[in-house]
Amino acid sequence: MSQALVSHKVSLTTLSPVFIGAGEEHVLSPYSDFIQQGDSLVYIDTDKLQEAMQGDKALVDAYVKGMRQFENNRSTFSLEDFITNTLQKEVQDFAARIVTVDGDIQKNQIRQFIATGGKPYIPGSSLKGAIRTAVLLEWLLKTNEGKKQLGEIKMHVEKRDWKSLKRINPERQCFGGIANDVFRHLRVSDTETIEEAKLLVNGVKRVSLKSGRQGFSKRRSDIPQWSETLRPSSTTSFSLSMGTPRGKTAFSFLNEKSLISLFSIINKASLDSCLRELDELEGNREFRDFFGFYENLEHEIESLESNEAILRLGGGKTWFDNSIGLLLDSDDFGSDILFGGYLKLLRIGDLPFPSTRSAIVRNNIPVSPLGWVKLAVLD
Repeated sequence: MSQALVSHKVSLTTLSPVFIGAGEEHVLSPYSDFIQQGDSLVYIDTDKLQEAMQGDKALVDAYVKGMRQFENNRSTFSLEDFITNTLQKEVQDFAARIVTVDGDIQKNQIRQFIATGGKPYIPGSSLKGAIRTAVLLEWLLKTNEGKKQLGEIKMHVEKRDWKSLKRINPERQCFGGIANDVFRHLRVSDTETIEEAKLLVNGVKRVSLKSGRQGFSKRRSDIPQWSETLRPSSTTSFSLSMGTPRGKTAFSFLNEKSLISLFSIINKASLDSCLRELDELEGNREFRDFFGFYENLEHEIESLESNEAILRLGGGKTWFDNSIGLLLDSDDFGSDILFGGYLKLLRIGDLPFPSTRSAIVRNNIPVSPLGWVKLAVLD
């Protein structure tokens, strides 16, 4: 039986654009859902659009015919022309809301941010998943059982024993199975909803690179994924509660119900991630804006109060932010050769790794990473 929960209200402020997708089915089409006018996107109320055509077969036929017109495998249909010329209405007559866009979206779709009642929020599962990864790294590094797991991973890599390596599951050893997962005693709510005005549609690309020590690649995907992101400095809050099962766990922050101790664990993982990015991007002129962001982030992490933490969540994280990779690519595990062997054995990739970054792009230049937020205890 768990003891009584200790709950805290925690503020969240975005430090970089944040993207958490609503799902593959939640995409907006330029042929039915929005019209770009300068640096604004007019989201169309499709019910009103259907009402304007209802009962008029000629209008419906004109809309359907327009949607089927293609030239060089590209639709030539313009929703704005259809509204102003065919319906002889104003675009604003069908406006559901206005969202700012950074760039020329042309005929691309938009991935929507997860929302409830039309208002964006950050799911508790996204927050808890990012916290869980930081705690796993700490467990591997600081506990006897974790060190044993790390030693077994190292041994199997050295022996090139792929089958044994694949069977190792540090996360299960750390937290337990589904039925007895100790992390169920950490509860994280969804955040409060955020003002729609905090959404900004950005182009997001995976941009290829090599480390600054080895030059860099200019290869990049041609078409960005346009996405609704939360602007930097967007604020909200959520509830974080801790209880402990009878008997001690391997996690002192749970045993003591100490949010300060948990934040210290989170900050160590975030600082390690930040320093790794600085090392990888140093001297890379194309990613100079990234480098500047991480220089500022390093300073901010090192200047945090004990009741503050910096965390990365949502889309755009690297493999290192979602795995035990930060620990494996460190002196605590072994050499670069050993880490490279791990990547090859599990068919993850080759060094230098990873070879891409998800980036907010402007004029085809990467200008910002995604997903960094600052937490602070409010009570």
